[in-house]
Amino acid sequence: MPNSPRQNPLEEKLEQKLADVRLREEESRAQLLAAKLKLPYLNLTAVPINSDALFLISEKDALAGQIVAIGKTENNLKLATVNPENPATKKIIDSLTKKFTCQLFLISGHSLAQATERYKTTKQKGKDITGQVEISTESLTELQNEIKSLADIKNKVEATPQDSATGVLEVIIAGAMQNDASDIHLETKEAGALFRFRVDGVLHNVVSLSEKTYGLVISRLKLLAGMILNVHNKAQDGRFTIKLSDTEIEVRVSVIPGPNGENVVMRLLNPKSINLNIKDLGIREDLYGRLITEIKKPNGMIVTTGPTGSGKTTALYAFLKEVTDPEIKIITLEDPVEYHLDGITQTQVETEHGYTFAAGLRAILRQDPDVILVGEIRDKETAEIAIQAALTGHIVFSTLHTNDAAGAIPRFIDLGANPTSLSSALLDMLAQRLLRRVCKFCVEEYAPSAAEKAKITKALQGLPPTVKTPAVTNDLKLARGKGCAKCNNTGYKGRVGVFEIIHVDPDIEKIITKLPSHAEILELVKSKGFVSMYQDGVIKILEKITTFEELDSIVGER
Repeated sequence: MPNSPRQNPLEEKLEQKLADVRLREEESRAQLLAAKLKLPYLNLTAVPINSDALFLISEKDALAGQIVAIGKTENNLKLATVNPENPATKKIIDSLTKKFTCQLFLISGHSLAQATERYKTTKQKGKDITGQVEISTESLTELQNEIKSLADIKNKVEATPQDSATGVLEVIIAGAMQNDASDIHLETKEAGALFRFRVDGVLHNVVSLSEKTYGLVISRLKLLAGMILNVHNKAQDGRFTIKLSDTEIEVRVSVIPGPNGENVVMRLLNPKSINLNIKDLGIREDLYGRLITEIKKPNGMIVTTGPTGSGKTTALYAFLKEVTDPEIKIITLEDPVEYHLDGITQTQVETEHGYTFAAGLRAILRQDPDVILVGEIRDKETAEIAIQAALTGHIVFSTLHTNDAAGAIPRFIDLGANPTSLSSALLDMLAQRLLRRVCKFCVEEYAPSAAEKAKITKALQGLPPTVKTPAVTNDLKLARGKGCAKCNNTGYKGRVGVFEIIHVDPDIEKIITKLPSHAEILELVKSKGFVSMYQDGVIKILEKITTFEELDSIVGER
């Protein structure tokens, strides 16, 4: 049979234009129908589909009912359909609403075809494509026995077949967990890419990947996290879960384009890392008693301040753990919900749907809470609502991005908060940083230098008598880590908080109403026995918990 004649380029271009017009018309009809039925419209060609959600409806039922499940978080399920009035569609929706809270979207026939195609591509890959990484306890234990250091991870990855993206990722994830990494970075280079771990706040190079392996790993990660595979020039966010026998570790994935390819950061959210009491944070004994009294008051606001990664969220969760009681209602508003807490109602900001911090806080107040956690106060409206909540019978915990505790008041005023209301609402302002702990496996004592002794003498001046410090004698010894396999030869293992707290007493209340500068607030609190983060760090150095090197690099002398 003779081959059919090829179309000329002009005809091909015309056909493509006609196809584009028909597609736009189809999407317009879907949008009109969505508006008529009062349903949100979606174009699935630009929306990632979660594989775990997809298989909650079989391929046969999806085709018969013209419906697909496209997203799933906890007990919430997102469904997309061409015709919600179809009896087969209704039957599927009814069966799913018994298990999930369902959100329904309207899509075009083209979107449906794109979505149902995922059944075939997922089947071709087999069980390997999933929204969860199944790591058995035996497999994890085996990997952890083999991985004692970052060097072991490098050796293990290089020994893994480079066309096995799953094998490489399994080693990387197990190694990250073994080394208590908070984040995994995959950074592209001119040739290939580099895996790095953030351990105790510091990035460490782990292993380089070839260009081919990097491409396979990126594709695997996108599938796991529910991202669009063929989009390389836009930022994408996703998530997946590492299933262990006794817990689930959520991994949040961020992909951004770069000059040499896409760069990835994976944040590991291990529930065990926030199972802390207030004392576990590193709060001094004299602060502990006051803080416990303050957080159990019936109303008022306590704010924690500091840059990203300074432990603010962990501190707030520790406060919630302290006040959690079956007799009180606690609601949180977070962006996003990082850890799930028992006995607490947690909600998440969804700006794209109009659920902002301000809108969410208003909604929460209608739920009759006793305690409210607001993930961050970043605008005037949220600040005003939070202050009013603190004045009307609620205890409010929140965070601000300022350098120190004294900076919280000018920050509130800059946001447009009413100074008089603010002075009545605020209970305490807490600032914090995280310092690496001296590794207990390779710790050694040493005599401090003359410069270190001078720093100690200066820092201890003016401390109130309630603050207990180790004795400073001629034979004073400090601690440092020599470096060992347990701490990857850094001399540090784990982190501890350093804190400063300003309690709002009548004098502070008065000065707030006069719109004080940062310097004026500091001058006042220092006259009242204020202990700065730097001084708290020096106390922890005397207690042989951390070092001057760490304190100076994170806090700086003040």
